Amino acid sequence: MPALVTLLTDFGTADYYVAAVKGTILRLAPGATVVDLSHEVPPGDVATAAFLLAAAVPAFPSGTLHVAVVDPGVGSGRRILLAAAGEQLLLAPDNGLLTPFLEGARLRSVERPDLYLPAPGETFHGRDRFAPVAAHLLRGGTPESLGPEVADPVRLPGGPPRREGDVLEGRVVHVDRFGNLVTDLPVEWLDERPFRAEVDGHPVVRRAGHYAELPEGDPGLVPGSTGTLEVSLRGADLARRWRLGRGAVVRVRLGATPRTARSGTRIARKGGGPRGGGRSPR
Repeated sequence: MPALVTLLTDFGTADYYVAAVKGTILRLAPGATVVDLSHEVPPGDVATAAFLLAAAVPAFPSGTLHVAVVDPGVGSGRRILLAAAGEQLLLAPDNGLLTPFLEGARLRSVERPDLYLPAPGETFHGRDRFAPVAAHLLRGGTPESLGPEVADPVRLPGGPPRREGDVLEGRVVHVDRFGNLVTDLPVEWLDERPFRAEVDGHPVVRRAGHYAELPEGDPGLVPGSTGTLEVSLRGADLARRWRLGRGAVVRVRLGATPRTARSGTRIARKGGGPRGGGRSPR
């Protein structure tokens, strides 16, 4: 089987950066298969990169190497980490990007300057350090060969969602391109009882099994593909309409009698179209 490596970056596709990283991997590890997770992470947005990585990794076969380079601290003293999480390997800067994988993972600090490529500067570690280290692993190098184990990785701020009795509290952890507000509240926490929810003060009283079940104009809770609840609006971009993003607080009271949405919160559809929220082709 050919070696499999994925790439996640904030490099975009207008410059040569992604091609240079891929070319370096393929030159040093011929026969490798390179899969793009995304290169459209907002520049320096480590939290979005962590979410996308956590969402995509479970889809890949055992033994896949995932290289994530969203690295605002490039050139500084920040470490490069290799995480062995389950049967996957993840290579990333030590800036919180690996937070979703830290529970139970074995971490090593990459300390192999002999593998790094000579470079005119310290601004492109994706090509000059991450790519050759990845190629070393793809050629059969072991995690143990890269450096010592560490137990003090950088973590992203914010704790896990909370459940206290019939009250659930979490936050929006991602806004997808359709405007769905992806929360960190597990789907199984929402039982069959009536509920009242608020997202930064915006009421939500509907639930649906999928987007098309939502009444037009009424936001609702939908079980998302990552196993957490999404707040969605059929045919429209809910994040834009409510002007909300990552970090918005989500509270759900189970067993509460739903109230009609307050005046001004019902949102009429404007135009719709295939790019609207709640119409993901997933």
